[in-house]
Amino acid sequence: MSSSDSLRNVRVFVCCTLLSGVLPLGVSSQEGEPKPLKKTLPVYPEVLRKMGLSGTVRLKVTIASDGSVKDIEILGGGAIFAEAASKAVRQWRYPPGAKDRVAEVSAEFECCNTVKTSP
Repeated sequence: MSSSDSLRNVRVFVCCTLLSGVLPLGVSSQEGEPKPLKKTLPVYPEVLRKMGLSGTVRLKVTIASDGSVKDIEILGGGAIFAEAASKAVRQWRYPPGAKDRVAEVSAEFECCNTVKTSP
C-alpha cells in the first residue's frame, strides 16, 4: 500500500468518525464537544488586512447552561486577532445543557479577507 493510499484511508476514517458524531443515530449518553447553533464570524481588522497579516487564535469558551457564552480565555495563536475573535464568539449560542460546559474554538484569519472558525 502506498503512502497516498494510507493517507486516503486515514482521511476516510476521520470523515466517517466525524459523521458518526453528527448524524442522529439515537440518544447517546456521552456528551461530545458542544457545537454552536448560531455563529457570528469575526470581522477581519481593517488595519491588519491592509498590512497583509494572517493568523489563528485558539480560544477556550465556557458555555453557560442556557447556551450563552459565559467566558472566553485566549489559549494561544495570533494575539493581534484575539479581540476580533473574542468579540464574535461572545455572540455565539450553543444548545442549552444541564451544566456549564467548555469548548475549544479556533478562528483563522487568512490574508486578506477570509475568516474561518471551528467547530
